[in-house]
Amino acid sequence: MIKLSKTKKNQAMIVFVSQNNDEQLYPLVKNRPAVLLQVAGKTIIEWFYEIGKKSGIDKILLLANKEDRHLLYKALDDYQETSAPINEIGPFVIIDYDPKKGITEEIMGNLFSDYVTKDSFWLDGNIIFSPNFFKDFLKKAQGTGKYALVKQENDQCLGIGLFATDYLASCALGAKRVNDIFKEVSAKTQSATHTMKYKKKDVEFWQINYLWNLLDANQVLINYIDEKKSGTIEDGATLIGKVTIGEGSRIRAGSYLEGPLAIGKNCDIGPNCYLRKGVSLGDSVRIGNACELKNTIVFEGTHIAHLSYVGDSIIGKHCNFGAGTITGNLRLDDKIVKTKLIIDKTESEVVSTGRRKIGVIMGDNVKTAINTFFMPGVIVGNNSAIGTGVIVNRNIGSNVFVHIDQKQTSREWKIEQKKKKG
Repeated sequence: MIKLSKTKKNQAMIVFVSQNNDEQLYPLVKNRPAVLLQVAGKTIIEWFYEIGKKSGIDKILLLANKEDRHLLYKALDDYQETSAPINEIGPFVIIDYDPKKGITEEIMGNLFSDYVTKDSFWLDGNIIFSPNFFKDFLKKAQGTGKYALVKQENDQCLGIGLFATDYLASCALGAKRVNDIFKEVSAKTQSATHTMKYKKKDVEFWQINYLWNLLDANQVLINYIDEKKSGTIEDGATLIGKVTIGEGSRIRAGSYLEGPLAIGKNCDIGPNCYLRKGVSLGDSVRIGNACELKNTIVFEGTHIAHLSYVGDSIIGKHCNFGAGTITGNLRLDDKIVKTKLIIDKTESEVVSTGRRKIGVIMGDNVKTAINTFFMPGVIVGNNSAIGTGVIVNRNIGSNVFVHIDQKQTSREWKIEQKKKKG
């Protein structure tokens, strides 16, 4: 028997952090769960918190396995409070969870006795939405006891729902995704489950089924960032539009920043570089002389220091671009870019990205030598290196060094003295 707490609490968010079928998000999910992917200056889990806080949600409950728990503790360290229980990091509560078993009675008992009020929001870890979407969802969900965002064509839940505790007690056991709870609630209750139909053009909501979906979300969410200019901005730097700059960052003279864009902490920007709309930089990122970035997400610690163009791309953490590294982001025939996914070291069938413009999707700890070129839509795995002059027109796996075998010949060379004119 699951006991319900009599203590009055605010509404909580419960997030499925650890998920089994996220191979399509290779290579970045090899080193982090989807909720720690970055978009528009924040991780997904930080977006959940910031959006939820404005609606009175004071606890984010994270269902995570051992590996993901370790990553969450590290990523959320800034929220840590002294003398807090070991599983609590400020507003976040990490709950032991095995994605193979799903929700157990022990987890349900823990949730209901300590955290969950009469109803709660349940989220998959691979979704993201805007403040406006959640405000509308919350307004329509309140008082229903069961409400979810669903696909129009098949009524499958897209990863967000509000459910009353009375329903959860019998419908959440064994659940591994929000759709599992939604199906059980719909099947076991006599009254109809209230739903919001998903319309792509009208709803600021994204399922991150592929990494390029982050770029779609980034283009919208970057408009919701709070403007903040910390750090040092040198004379001669130009900032236009909404720009947020983290503490310890430096914007050198000659840099041109065209917002909306977000720059993390301790970044070094310029001199003489151009950051265009939609750029999102993590902490300790270096963007150097004569570099241009546009609608691109760059994770922490990456250096793009010399003479590079990076457009509509996602770059993992601690990468280093050699001088003249260029990403192509548009086909010559102007058609939608297609690619192949890398799953378990093998490639999938050709997949449409749905995007006319997309550059490279790059994992963590990748190095490029000078004059490396990427064709639109290629994927590069983690811990790889690419040599001088390579044109990357197909995917590269993890832990691979790609280079060109150059045949070098030599012959005698004499410099003839020029005759002086009389």
